[in-house]
Amino acid sequence: MSDSIEKQQTPVLDDENQLKLGIFGINMRGGVTLSPIEGMVEGTWEENLRYAKWADRIGIDAIVPIARWRGYGGEANLGDRSFETFTWATGLLTATERAQIFCTVHVPIVHPALAAKMMATVDHISGGRVGLNIVAGWNPEEMSMFGMTQREHDERYQVADEWAQVIKQLWTVTGEQDFDGEYYKVPGGFSEPKPLQKPYPVIMNAGTSAAGREFAAKHSDLIFAGLTTLETAAAQVAEIKSLARDKYGREIRVFGRAHIVCRDSEAEAKAEYDRVHKEVADLEGAKNIVRLNMPNSQSADWESLKMEQILEGTVAGLWALPLVGTPDQVAQQIVDLHESGLDGVAFSWPDFDEGLEQLETSILPRLVEAGIRAPVTGGVTAGTTAD
Repeated sequence: MSDSIEKQQTPVLDDENQLKLGIFGINMRGGVTLSPIEGMVEGTWEENLRYAKWADRIGIDAIVPIARWRGYGGEANLGDRSFETFTWATGLLTATERAQIFCTVHVPIVHPALAAKMMATVDHISGGRVGLNIVAGWNPEEMSMFGMTQREHDERYQVADEWAQVIKQLWTVTGEQDFDGEYYKVPGGFSEPKPLQKPYPVIMNAGTSAAGREFAAKHSDLIFAGLTTLETAAAQVAEIKSLARDKYGREIRVFGRAHIVCRDSEAEAKAEYDRVHKEVADLEGAKNIVRLNMPNSQSADWESLKMEQILEGTVAGLWALPLVGTPDQVAQQIVDLHESGLDGVAFSWPDFDEGLEQLETSILPRLVEAGIRAPVTGGVTAGTTAD
């Protein structure tokens, strides 16, 4: 094994596929669907292992978890059971061969010196396939479990900025070096071994508020953008990329999230979407999430939306873009997202077993035929579209 790996050669940053694909939220019960339905994510290790191996086999580039410490309440009580992401990622990385698997860290909870050592350890265990998803921390009820008081929104990103500076220093500087910031004092900062990925592991974040975009432009290799609609995606993506390029001279990848309901006919798909996300939706849990988010997150334009829209978006993938229709329609929507400037999309489904089967047999072949995904040896090949 090489002593170092250029991170531009990792699955989420290399040139193998024009459009990178990921799966999102399998590490917590319910995934990201607020409906108590048959087939929902149960949050067991056996299940997570099955999803990760499946995704790895069919060429998925990224597996991204959510860091949660308590449930949201309501009938579904989304996230009441979840796996801690550093140890979760380590286990899945030892069981897979290709996919980049991310650890999600809440900045206020984990000191950057500890995170630097844990990430380097996992990077060596995985042969250079771990990624870090940095979250500034927004849930005051979770913060209070750690004896912390929530900071004001933009200050949270000021703290995250110093946190990122510390961890990058520990990953790249040989020997000891002090860090003397407003929020972090690290005398004689030192961490060995360094990560295998050079200059350091892939970093992402998901904040799409002004402060979140600023953080991403300065520190991240990729950002999960909260896209409003398919129609506005191009403008949002262009704005994020130009900020990184113009202000920091950096190129940043922009990923979106999509929540898929796919059926043989458009009418069947819409009926299933309505059943899961409206008829049996956990509105009490959704209202709890909105109650926590509205005063603590600036990633959504709350004032322009009706409460009915906000709750539906919460239930359906925690504000992911809904892709609803036949395999042809869903695949075309994914192609449209790529043409809007997106470099990647992370998928969720109400039922991940059903979704991964549809992805493998019906959607990925169409993306291969469209030229935005490379054929996978032993998996998806060009010209094998299934109906």
